[in-house]
Amino acid sequence: MDLEIIETGIALKDQYFDLPGLSVYSNLGVSTLRNHIRRGLPSFKVGGKILVRKSEFDQWIEQFRLHKNKDISRIVDEAVSRVKSGKSDV
Repeated sequence: MDLEIIETGIALKDQYFDLPGLSVYSNLGVSTLRNHIRRGLPSFKVGGKILVRKSEFDQWIEQFRLHKNKDISRIVDEAVSRVKSGKSDV
């Protein structure tokens, strides 16, 4: 049991995930990930092992973000910036 936790921890630090590691990172099931790979999730097959680059996964999953145009943090930052600069036309 402890060995599995350590191996998963190591996988989370690596640049590439195998499917069980990506499943832990993404909170998606391995079979769900396999389906997404068939539909275009960027991946590599080395021998019999499928690998996914963390940065490519992070970029790919952004397409599923809800409320893309309502980035609250960005809106607040812009409003604060306008108030500070005297342009309070928010």
